[in-house]
Amino acid sequence: MRRWAPWVAALVVWNLSFDVQLRRAGDAFVADQLQRWHQGAPVLLVRDGFRPRVRRAAALSSGAATALLAASLYVARRRARSVHRS
Repeated sequence: MRRWAPWVAALVVWNLSFDVQLRRAGDAFVADQLQRWHQGAPVLLVRDGFRPRVRRAAALSSGAATALLAASLYVARRRARSVHRS
């Protein structure tokens, strides 16, 4: 296993996860804004309604990438040790 492979995999997972989460956050924000507008309530500013969703998306994506990276590095280390022992 190449040394850079787990890092690339974690980056790809983070990017894909963040893209999906961000798309869902945008859709939910627009739906909330439309609902507020139909009810006659004032709409939220982006900083009040969307930024928290972006932070959550970044946190979830970072967690997924970190878990994958930790698991990949653990497996790589175990394989390296087993190769040296045999």
